Amino acid sequence: MFNSSSNTNLVTRSVATKTNRTFKKLALIAVIATASIGAQANELSSADVVSALETRFTEATTEMLQTAKQEITLNLQSHIAEQLFELSTSLELTESVTEPDTALVSNED
Repeated sequence: MFNSSSNTNLVTRSVATKTNRTFKKLALIAVIATASIGAQANELSSADVVSALETRFTEATTEMLQTAKQEITLNLQSHIAEQLFELSTSLELTESVTEPDTALVSNED
C-alpha cells in the first residue's frame, strides 16, 4: 500500500523541517541575546535617543496644532464670507421686490 520511497521522502522532509525550526529558534535566541547585551552597553545612548524622540514629537505636535488652527481659521472665514454674501444677495432681492411696488403706488397718484 505504501511506497517506500514516499515514506523516505516524508521522513526526510520531517527531519528537514525540524532542523529548520531548530535553526530558526537558535537564530532568534542569538538575536535576542545580542540585542540585550547591546542594550546594556548603550544605556546612555538610548536615553539620548528617547530625548531626541521626545523633542521631535513635541515639534511635530506643535506644527500639527498650528496647521489645524490655520485650517480652522480659514474654514470659519470662508463660511462667514459665504453667509455674508447670501445675506447681501437676499437683501438685494428683497429691495428689488419692494421697489416696484412703491414705484407703482407713486405713479398712481
